[in-house]
Amino acid sequence: MNREFCLDFSRAFGSSLGSGVIRHTPADFRVTEILGFEPSGSGEHVYLYVRKIDANTGWVAEQLARFLNIRHFDVGYAGRKDRHAETEQWFSCWLPGNREPDWSNLQIEGIEILKIVRHDKKLRRGDHLGNRFKLRISELRVSVDESILITRLNQLKKNGFPNYFGEQRFGRGGRNLQKANELLNGAKLGRHQRNLYISAARSYLFNWELSKKVDNGQWTGCKYAWLYGLAPHRDIEVPAVDVDFQDWGQGLERLGVKAMRRSLAVLPEEFDWQFSTDQSQLVLAFSLPSGAYATCLLRELIDYEEVRIE
Repeated sequence: MNREFCLDFSRAFGSSLGSGVIRHTPADFRVTEILGFEPSGSGEHVYLYVRKIDANTGWVAEQLARFLNIRHFDVGYAGRKDRHAETEQWFSCWLPGNREPDWSNLQIEGIEILKIVRHDKKLRRGDHLGNRFKLRISELRVSVDESILITRLNQLKKNGFPNYFGEQRFGRGGRNLQKANELLNGAKLGRHQRNLYISAARSYLFNWELSKKVDNGQWTGCKYAWLYGLAPHRDIEVPAVDVDFQDWGQGLERLGVKAMRRSLAVLPEEFDWQFSTDQSQLVLAFSLPSGAYATCLLRELIDYEEVRIE
């Protein structure tokens, strides 16, 4: 049973104010991971602070595991970062004892090790505090007076934006959602694929509900909604899924997925912007907590096109 999926979720501050292009080069989309704690300096895990350019986080982890001759599972990271970007993030590698490889022999194109330190725990998903972004929008075409665009920027700075999951979560053309639909209606898939498609389905259900709250003006403030699943505790009641997705709710419960809360809104910290002299470019700088998407801030401003050279 195929489904149609709308990914045009409601904007909080009105329609797009123009258009622009992002990711002309990896340096146009810079991401710096904010770990939020200092590695202890001792322990069985080597923490590597890495700068990567146009490289997938999972692929880098595989290269590290191969170089060290350890299991892929023994390489940890706090979050997947954009491939088509210039990013700095931490990886952990389980190297017990006194094993200290010659890191100068690690030659991976587009990868540079900036710092090496030991710690007593593996780095796991979500362990970081957040990310710092610096994004360049080029070929900027604003359909309103510049003062209106600046007003919108100030609204985002003051009020934040809806904490949607980004479209990349759903796969190209919503492919991950179609696969999720098959899984939740009884198809058998491998563990890795299953986790990927469960995540896509829950993210879409969250966005669906958040979009309705945006329409009703109920998304602001310290409010949460659920990533659907079984109640994590008997005293907690998880709202039912929308009637159009009852089969998904049943499928998630059948697979034993536990519900989780997620904030409806996210407030960018240290938010700043600068226009080029000819107003054809706009550079945005801000920090977001773990799990928030920079592209969801962008869509509150403009319709953006991504330049990606495969």
